[in-house]
Amino acid sequence: MAGGVGCGACWERAIRDDERAVVLFGLPRELESDPDLVDEVAVELVCGGEPAALTALERAEVVRRLTKRGEPATRIAERLGMAARSVTRARVAVRCAEVSSADVPDEGEAA
Repeated sequence: MAGGVGCGACWERAIRDDERAVVLFGLPRELESDPDLVDEVAVELVCGGEPAALTALERAEVVRRLTKRGEPATRIAERLGMAARSVTRARVAVRCAEVSSADVPDEGEAA
């Protein structure tokens, strides 16, 4: 079912199928989250004006993308549910990170 919620029997079947795959392929039952992972879907939802729960890294990515699109700090702050001053600080942090990464030569490149 696209865009909706499946029935209870469908969910039960999906859970059993997942459990069967875990056993069959020797997969871990619980996965550790990657702190450097950015949920692109959540970021795009927020950039488009939809609410979504974000990590600090994802909030910084929203600030970066919306700043690049020319959005004012107040509008970004509204989308993220934070103060405009926090967005301004995040913009400074993003710029510093971009400058730092630009200063690091690529592999094989002379420094």
